[in-house]
Amino acid sequence: MDFVILAGAAGILIGFVLLLVFLWRRILFVARRLGGKPASVPKPLESLRNLLLVFLWTSVWGMLLFAGFFFRAYRAFTWEEPVAMIIIEHSDEGEASSITIIQDERKGETRTRRFDVAGDQWVLEGDILKWRNWLNFLGLHTRYRLTRLRSRYLEASDEMTKPSSVHPLVNNEAHPLWKYLYKYGPRLPMVSTVYGNAVFQASGEDAIYRIYVGTSGFIARKASFSSIPSRSSSSRLAK
Repeated sequence: MDFVILAGAAGILIGFVLLLVFLWRRILFVARRLGGKPASVPKPLESLRNLLLVFLWTSVWGMLLFAGFFFRAYRAFTWEEPVAMIIIEHSDEGEASSITIIQDERKGETRTRRFDVAGDQWVLEGDILKWRNWLNFLGLHTRYRLTRLRSRYLEASDEMTKPSSVHPLVNNEAHPLWKYLYKYGPRLPMVSTVYGNAVFQASGEDAIYRIYVGTSGFIARKASFSSIPSRSSSSRLAK
C-alpha cells in the first residue's frame, strides 16, 4: 500500500506540474501580445484537449492515492498480531483443567508453560498501551504484556467459596516501566491510553484458542486441533 500511495502522490505532483506549464504558456502568450511581440496563437480545441488530459491524469492518480490511504487505514485499524496459543486438556472429569500456554516472544521464539487452572473459565490478563490513532495509521502498533493466567467462575458466589488459580506469566509484575506508563502514560503526547485487559473463555472441554492483540486489546478465537501437529504432541509441549 505504501507503493500505491507514493505512486498516487507522484502522479498528482506530475499533474500539478503539467497544469502549471499549461497556465504558464497561456500567461506568456498574453504577456507577449500586450507587449506587442509576436506570439503563436494557441488553438482553442487543442488547449481544451490538453487541459482535459491534465485533469484526467490528475484525477486517475488522485483516486489511486485515495485508494492507497483507504487500504492503509483499513489495515492499520483492523491489524491483529498473534501473541499466544491456549491449549485446554482434561485428564479426568471434575479435575482442574490442564492449560498449556504457548507465547510468541518478540525475537520470533516461543515460550511454552503448563498450569492447572480451576474454575469454569480461564482468564488471560495483560497490559495494553494504545497509541494515538494517527500513529496507528502510520504503522505503530499496540504494545502489550501478558501478565497472568487465572481461573474464573460463572457465579460470583463460587468465586468467594471455591478454590481459585492464579499463575504469573512475567517475572516482575510490578515492572517500573509499566508502573510509570499506568501513572503518566495518558499525559504523553503519543499515547492514547494505558490499561489492563483480559480475555476469558470456557475451560470445561478440550479446546484450543489463539490469542491476538489488536488496536484495542486482546482477542481470543477458537481454533481446531489440526492447527497443531497432533493432540498427543500438545501433551508433551511443556515437558
